[in-house]
Amino acid sequence: MKRFKILTYIATALCAFWVIGFYLYHFHDSLSSQLQDWSNFGTYVNGVLSPLLAIINIIVLVELTIAVSKADKSRTSAEIKAQKDLLLLQMRRQSIESFSQVMNHYFNNKFLEEDTKRVVAHVSEYLETFLKTDFQYFDFGENTNSVRHKLQSLKNKIDIVHDGIVHASKIDHDMYIRSFELSDEILHLLQNNALELVKTDTSKSL
Repeated sequence: MKRFKILTYIATALCAFWVIGFYLYHFHDSLSSQLQDWSNFGTYVNGVLSPLLAIINIIVLVELTIAVSKADKSRTSAEIKAQKDLLLLQMRRQSIESFSQVMNHYFNNKFLEEDTKRVVAHVSEYLETFLKTDFQYFDFGENTNSVRHKLQSLKNKIDIVHDGIVHASKIDHDMYIRSFELSDEILHLLQNNALELVKTDTSKSL
């Protein structure tokens, strides 16, 4: 845009120089002291320069319109991107809160001594649903499959603990502790992923 302004100024100056120089070259060797000559000169300059300046004005208007249009599109795209990122961040936070609440309810259920079947069934179904829905809100890059595998492994471990209670009437405490540690690890991975989105937005806005 700056280059266009400079070219516009140069073109205007050249047009004015050419029109005035052409007039002086053909009609006067020096400045006239006659009012009529100056009147004729004004009429000449106005008649010749006005169309040229009008053309330049049209070109400038077109360029300005294009520049404003590009700026509006860029601003609109940035606003849409910001809204999408904000919505994504909110969805990630909700998913993390939900994951934390469900896991806390499961592991705080007095080692599954109370209402075991209902609690475990809910957790197992929740993790299966989480993998199909909420997990898509997160972006782990090349580690996506690894995190997905951890979630699936957590579900399998919880199912194993549940099967032990139902069929053997006892809790596999080692598996229970391992599932607790794995759920805590997954929670931290989800939290860090949401934090990365915030850091990325912050760095772009600086």
